[in-house]
Amino acid sequence: MHRPGPTEKGALLMALAVLCIAPAAAQTSSPSAPSSSSQSNSPERPTQKLTVTVTNENGVAVPSARVQLQAPSPVIPLRCTTDFAGHCEFTNLSAGTYELRVEKTGFYALVQSDLQVGLTANVDVTLHHQQEAHEVVNVVESPPAIDPAQVSAKEELTGTEIIDIPYPVTHDYRNALTFIPGITPDAFGQAHVAGAETYQTLLLLDGFNVTQPTNGQLAVRTSVDSFRSIEVIPSREPAEFGKGSGGVLALNTRMGNDRFRFTSTDFTPGLQTVKGISIGEWTPIYTMSGPIRKGKMWFIDALDGDYDNTIIKQLKTGDTDHLWRVDNLAKLQSNLTARNIVTVSFLSNYYHDEYAGLSVLQTQPTTPTDAETAYIGSLKDQYYFRGGALLETGFGVDQYSVALTPQGTGSYILTTQGAAGSYYLRQNTLARRVQGLANLYLPPHSWHGRHDIKFGADLDRLNYDAQFLRQPISFLQPALPMPGQTAQPCATDGGGVPVVPYTCARYSSFSGGDSNTIFNTEASAYVEDRCLITNRLLIEPGLRADWDQIVRTPLVAPRLAGTYILDDEGNTKLSAGIGIIYDNTTLGLIHQPLEGQRVDYFFNAMMQPTDANGNVTTAPAPVPTTFAVSRSTLAAPRYLNWSIGLEKKLPAAVFVKLEFIEKRGVHGFAYNTLNGAVDGNFILENHRDDRYDAFTVSLRHRFRQHYEIFGAYTRSRAHTNQVFDFSLDTPLLSPQLPGPYPWDVPHRFVGYGMLPFFNLPILHKVVMVYSAEARTGLPFFATIDQGEIAPGYPPGTLRLPTYYTVNLQFEKRFRLFNRYWALRGGFNNITNHGNAQLANGVIDSAHPFPTFVDGSGRAFTGRIRFLGRQ
Repeated sequence: MHRPGPTEKGALLMALAVLCIAPAAAQTSSPSAPSSSSQSNSPERPTQKLTVTVTNENGVAVPSARVQLQAPSPVIPLRCTTDFAGHCEFTNLSAGTYELRVEKTGFYALVQSDLQVGLTANVDVTLHHQQEAHEVVNVVESPPAIDPAQVSAKEELTGTEIIDIPYPVTHDYRNALTFIPGITPDAFGQAHVAGAETYQTLLLLDGFNVTQPTNGQLAVRTSVDSFRSIEVIPSREPAEFGKGSGGVLALNTRMGNDRFRFTSTDFTPGLQTVKGISIGEWTPIYTMSGPIRKGKMWFIDALDGDYDNTIIKQLKTGDTDHLWRVDNLAKLQSNLTARNIVTVSFLSNYYHDEYAGLSVLQTQPTTPTDAETAYIGSLKDQYYFRGGALLETGFGVDQYSVALTPQGTGSYILTTQGAAGSYYLRQNTLARRVQGLANLYLPPHSWHGRHDIKFGADLDRLNYDAQFLRQPISFLQPALPMPGQTAQPCATDGGGVPVVPYTCARYSSFSGGDSNTIFNTEASAYVEDRCLITNRLLIEPGLRADWDQIVRTPLVAPRLAGTYILDDEGNTKLSAGIGIIYDNTTLGLIHQPLEGQRVDYFFNAMMQPTDANGNVTTAPAPVPTTFAVSRSTLAAPRYLNWSIGLEKKLPAAVFVKLEFIEKRGVHGFAYNTLNGAVDGNFILENHRDDRYDAFTVSLRHRFRQHYEIFGAYTRSRAHTNQVFDFSLDTPLLSPQLPGPYPWDVPHRFVGYGMLPFFNLPILHKVVMVYSAEARTGLPFFATIDQGEIAPGYPPGTLRLPTYYTVNLQFEKRFRLFNRYWALRGGFNNITNHGNAQLANGVIDSAHPFPTFVDGSGRAFTGRIRFLGRQ
């Protein structure tokens, strides 16, 4: 049994202290507002009861909505918050006329000024989601406010922000994640939440788990116009969510309503003038939504496409690469009855790159064709019982495939002048998850406070089918081929061992990798209680149990979090929480031994064979790379996460948020060599220990007509005792070493805003939008030619240069042909900073220092959107 160490004990005591001191404070201070059962100053005997039910425009319950009931002045207003089923109850009321106000961030506020208590016992309220600014007519947005019911350390981008924030490639929502505090992109653009590996983050699409089963990468694509919001929960996640020590990344898409809408973005292709005039890029987005039967059935269909015609002007022939990508989200919601709602969703992703990686150094014959698909279907049923309970059941299937196909069957040759031959890897993989889930929300009950209790269970079946067929790779000596000669692969004997003359600096051969399938079954259950002890104090204890077929150990994960409102106005909130979280068993790591073996042979500049350390040998010395897994010895990675946060509303409606997060992980999965040997024989173990600390301060100011300013600074540290993720295709001859993760960023600032600009001649009202990011450069590894870590350069020694960028654009919205349009133009990376993306870390006599590959410089960008009718 694991015993908590000093750090864990300290974290636990701190979190418990915060949550235990708060009730004492609540006993000695006045409540923030009268409770929903408080009496008014009327002389009549208060005997009336009022039940408020809040739903959205599609009839779905709205939890955590703020409900205020105001009697004629000078009576203090009564307040309550809706439960999971959207209910809120006031008791002991005096008959009379009241004003009812209902608000929730992301919705338009509703005010009913002539509510007759005594004549009305039940009120049904419909809140409408906020739309884009051009559609606002006689409505009032819910004002920004601190949400006392939000326990988790949640950060969010609304659907409007995802569309409005300027960033490179704005048709891909994954690039917008950069501007959420706590998310750091790595050198390949993958998002890492709270310093975690991609597979350590639970990815949800409308409540269903869509985490890629083999590597956890963010492979799901959907139109930016389809989003209601993107939420990130790096800490204090409820017991409903797990496994995932990095937290939760939730993609929430919208639904149509009783009004038909059609929008389109960049519906005309762009032209380029490289080697003549041709279509360069086309990224159309088409979105339709509306009613099938008003008040009963709605739909949304969001189509997102991308066509890139890349022409390499330095190549005389074979200079073109065509890339296609099509994504489509189709959703339908039917209210079978007032208490039974069914939602069906299907998302399809298709990607095809004819010559993936085409460049001056990698011509068409040396590239693979990359074809990828993803299909995600789900069915969800919600049933509201008369007694106030809510039962939610769902069934989902998500499937991901990748196919890499070389253009030919010849050998693959790498030289200092580029590649030759045919690409070495033929890959076909298919990963699938079938899942069923059920959640039961009980009606609130009172016992030393109000309790909203929730139960749930989840059952998943996963499989991964993969085939990796590899051809040998010849890394030629730097002086070869001679001018005027064609690159030739290294000569080998019948056993595949290089023979004299040794024209290679390195020769790699492969075996195995035939088609294999592995499976896993995951089961989980949880119980969670939202306990409102006083109007100021909310406690959320939870307990989660998990099991999977590979590790086979029952895992119990307790969690505790809460919030406390520090002032009468509700303008200051303290949050704290602690919990045990386990990681899932990633199929990609388990399958790695089935993907083949590798043997490398090394030769020095004198064309003499050497061993892995560069020592001359009499004959070519094989250096194998193999992977092994002993399932019976594996344990589940375990993390203790705790955090504390403070939110404060400052004058002028400026909101400041302070958040500290600490994560300590043990038993993490990582391959390592036996006994620290410097070779390529790796075995999967549970010896990785992770450490993540982060402090974030953010400021936000929202004002009229969707204008806002946001900025956040994060000081963080993501370190581990085993930093390498070994693989067959990028071998590294080293035992595990400690150091920062490749996405560790000690200092990072992100900010964005949308502001009214000066009135300009002809254009008149123009909106300025901007985004900015500045951060420490990402770390990278320094190696020698044989693939070992360069002496004197332990992990963390070298980093890319400091990264910073400012994107500035201007947008004009106008009316034409009785329709609304938005035209935008501006510059990405307006400072033209180099912003190195990758580094060549091979250190040798010819390259004593690493070299960098810069990203895109300053670039003009434009966008046109059709927004439809008023």
